[in-house]
Formats: sequence, structure tokens, C-alpha cells
Amino acid sequence: MSSPQAAEAEGLIVVRGLEQNFGGVRAVAGVSFSIEKGRITGLIGPNGAGKSTTLDMIAGATRPSAGTISFQGRDITRLAAYQRARLGIVRTFQSSSEFARLTVMENLLVAAPRLRGERLVGALLGRWYWREEEQLAVERARELLRRFEMTAKEDEYAGDLSGGQKRLLEIMRGLMAEPEVLLLDEPMAGVNPSLARRIETYLLELHHSGLTAIMVEHELGTVERLCDPVIVMAEGRVLRQGTMPELRRSREVLDAYLIG
Repeated sequence: MSSPQAAEAEGLIVVRGLEQNFGGVRAVAGVSFSIEKGRITGLIGPNGAGKSTTLDMIAGATRPSAGTISFQGRDITRLAAYQRARLGIVRTFQSSSEFARLTVMENLLVAAPRLRGERLVGALLGRWYWREEEQLAVERARELLRRFEMTAKEDEYAGDLSGGQKRLLEIMRGLMAEPEVLLLDEPMAGVNPSLARRIETYLLELHHSGLTAIMVEHELGTVERLCDPVIVMAEGRVLRQGTMPELRRSREVLDAYLIG
């Protein structure tokens, strides 16, 4: 077993030889990389490159056909998505996945981990047992609402939010889960340019506070402003890794986007 020191040097998350086959189609073909703690790592590439499938495998939504995934030196390849979430690997989705008939506040509280009131013993012991912890979760949710300028929406049904507001709720809900690593699947998809820049600002603030994230994103300007390093995928494989200025000078990367 790897020591904590070795795991730290190796990367917080280490992916080795990941493959994913859907029928006769190889969506991911031998992908290997590591994610360093405290960085936002970009995962980019043309449509069909295997980015979201790779993110699905890291999150535990899809089991790889081959390869391994380790987190903090521990092999998590066979762990279910909920088990990985308990370890601190939390993801957002391309499409909104809010609970439409719950309020914004209720959507956030659902994501709060390990609340006493959610357990049978908590229900049996009564409100005195879990009231203080729940209040702390409410305060944490309200702080996120303030940070994302969504305080006025606290009591609105999540299904009544605009597309951009649902995107913000998705990110806030991920943060309510207190992640060690946040997996962001196209956080700017369907968001107007003004709101996209606000989301960038929030993510930069979180990054400066120590957030570790992997971000799949098609908007390369956003990737350049937020991510270092950036991993380029094409045809299910890792093509190159580096900073965006370095990758922009790579003929291999340019060809992948132009041809792919």
C-alpha cells in the first residue's frame, strides 16, 4: 500500500490505464493522469473525445472496463458512486438535476453530509438531538447563497429557477457536500456570458481557498483563466497535458480540434 507521502507526491487522484467499452465502441482507451491537490485541472477535447465518460468513471457512475483509479493512495476502482461521495469525490452534471418541487434551501440541505436527523436513531431521539447540527447546515447553505448572490431565491422552488440559476444551484449543492475533489461537468453549459464570468469568479475564489477540482469544459477561454494543468483528450486517449498557452502552440492539439 502507498504511504500518504507517496500518494501526495503521486497525486490526490491517480488514473491508470482507464478503458470503457460500450458494445463494440471504445469510448476511453487507456487513459492515465494524476490530479494534484489544490489545483483546478481542465479536461478538454473535441466532441466524442471521452471526457465525460472519464469523469463518470472517476465519480463511480460508470465502472471501467479496465484500469484503476486511486484516491489518496487508496484503490477506489470498485467503489460505488455514493461510497466515493462519502470519501469526498463529488460531481455536478451537464444537465440540471435539481429536485424541482423542493425549495432552493431544501435542495442544499439534501446535499449536507452525515446529518444526525437523517438516521433512524436521530428520528427516534427527536429534535433536541439534531437541531443544532441542522442549524449549522442552514447557516452554511445561507453563506453559499450569499456568496453566489442567490439569497432572494432561498424559498423558491428549484424547478422555477432560470437555467443559469439552476447551474449555480448545482455547484452550490456540490459544495454543500464538503468535497475533497469537485468534478465539474461543463459548468458553463447553457449559461449566459455575464453569469458565466460570475461563476468563473466564484470558482477562482474557491480555488484560492484550496479547492481541488476537475473541470470538463468546451469554452477554452474559461479553461485558460481557471485551469492549470489542462489535459487534452482525443479519440478516447490523452493527447497532451500542459498549460493552455503551451497547448495552443501544439500542432497535435490544433489538429485534434480541427479534424475531431
